[in-house]
Amino acid sequence: MTWLGEQFDRIADDMPERDLGARAIEIHRRRRRNFMALAAAAVVVVTVLAATVAVRVLPAEPRAAARPSTPPEQSIVKVGVVPSVESAPVFVAQVKGYFEEEGLTVEPMIITGAAAAAPQVESGALDLAQTDYTTLFRANELGRKFKIVSSLYQAAQGSFAVVVNAKSKIRTATELKRKRVAIPNLGTLGPLTLAAVLKRAGLTLNDVVLVEKPNPDMIDAMGAGQVDAALLAEPYVTVARESKHTRIVEDAMTGELANLYTAGMTATDEWIRRNPRTLAAFQRALAKAQRLIASDSQQVRDVLPRYMRLSRAVTAGVELGSYPARLNLTELQRVADLTRTYKMIKRPADLGSAVAKGG
Repeated sequence: MTWLGEQFDRIADDMPERDLGARAIEIHRRRRRNFMALAAAAVVVVTVLAATVAVRVLPAEPRAAARPSTPPEQSIVKVGVVPSVESAPVFVAQVKGYFEEEGLTVEPMIITGAAAAAPQVESGALDLAQTDYTTLFRANELGRKFKIVSSLYQAAQGSFAVVVNAKSKIRTATELKRKRVAIPNLGTLGPLTLAAVLKRAGLTLNDVVLVEKPNPDMIDAMGAGQVDAALLAEPYVTVARESKHTRIVEDAMTGELANLYTAGMTATDEWIRRNPRTLAAFQRALAKAQRLIASDSQQVRDVLPRYMRLSRAVTAGVELGSYPARLNLTELQRVADLTRTYKMIKRPADLGSAVAKGG
């Protein structure tokens, strides 16, 4: 019994050590299981993050611009446009339904020129109107409150030209001295453009007689002897050339007028203040049309017969400039500087107050 008791006592003494060893092994195994689980979770997290990043860098499908939650203040907008290639984006936007997408019904109203449209915009007969920047700078210097709300057109070679009747003896711009020259409006881009052409020939506006004539009437006026020459814009330059009854004396958009910004859209300060959502909707739709034209100029040729009596043969030969969707302030400053150089304004134009938000 003594020996058996000793064995029991020894077993009892060994038990705590064995328990501790077993516990140590169990703790080690548990920690190993936890580490493995944590490592697996980390792999999952890294994989998910990598997949998310990959999805984000993949090129996404272009999304259509969301319609504003608040409708425009004015659903019907009357817009004055000159029947020329400059106003084409308005009609492209209309045909493509871009105005409709913005909740607008745009009604284009034909005007003879920017100067003629200004009183209609001031009176509210027109909400917006096509303008040349020279007209706007002159109007604002006289205290009238107009702003440029959108860019419209940038001229290229062939966009404007001085032409004469095919039977005329005038061959060069120098021979325009003391001649009657038709322009669309006095006090606008027309006189500035003609002044630059005459300057190359050593003449000034004082050396010619300016006669106001709408673009569509100029060719007939030359044929009838009412004027000796005319400053034409496209598509009338092409119409005149195709008629065989006229001859181009000089391309106007060269030299200091090369690639000149010639047209934009304008509104009064008051209309802009009362219709911010309407203006923003119009700007978006017009810019969308201009971007489309930039990728496919055929859009302009297709739309010209909608507001002008032109054959497809004539539209195919029209010289087109570009239709910038956003106004380049450097180019606008260039127009302002030319306007002052040719004494159309007395003081430097304030572009900060002349351009509306989003223009």
